[in-house]
Amino acid sequence: MRRALAAGALALLVAVGPAMAAPTVRITSFRVLKADGRTPASQPLTRGVPYVYRLDYRIGGRRVARVRRAGTFWSPYRDRLVEIAPRPQLADPGRYFASDRLQVKRSDSPGEYRLTYAITARDSTGATTRTAELRMRFR
Repeated sequence: MRRALAAGALALLVAVGPAMAAPTVRITSFRVLKADGRTPASQPLTRGVPYVYRLDYRIGGRRVARVRRAGTFWSPYRDRLVEIAPRPQLADPGRYFASDRLQVKRSDSPGEYRLTYAITARDSTGATTRTAELRMRFR
């Protein structure tokens, strides 16, 4: 009898556990594209040429979540060049992307630039944050 009650309680915890979990966030790809937004750019990149970054991610769960995205573009000398902070938005579970232009002027220093990006999904059960970093060599 006790085993049956324990098994029933365990089954109830397993069934309720995922329903009460915070929304999941998964970054599926993070890449640099040419200015057309479709063609992958090969490294090293050329200073003075416009490029586009594209970050694809998925929001999981059963409810609408408030999604906050934030990024920072860093120089080879660890100077913060650009802060990316779009307004938070509500999102249903599914696939999404973030994209914008990247511009390193011809007069800027050559070297390795970094783009760091964080996505946070929050609902009434909690929050989940995922981060990604994209390293780009400019000549």
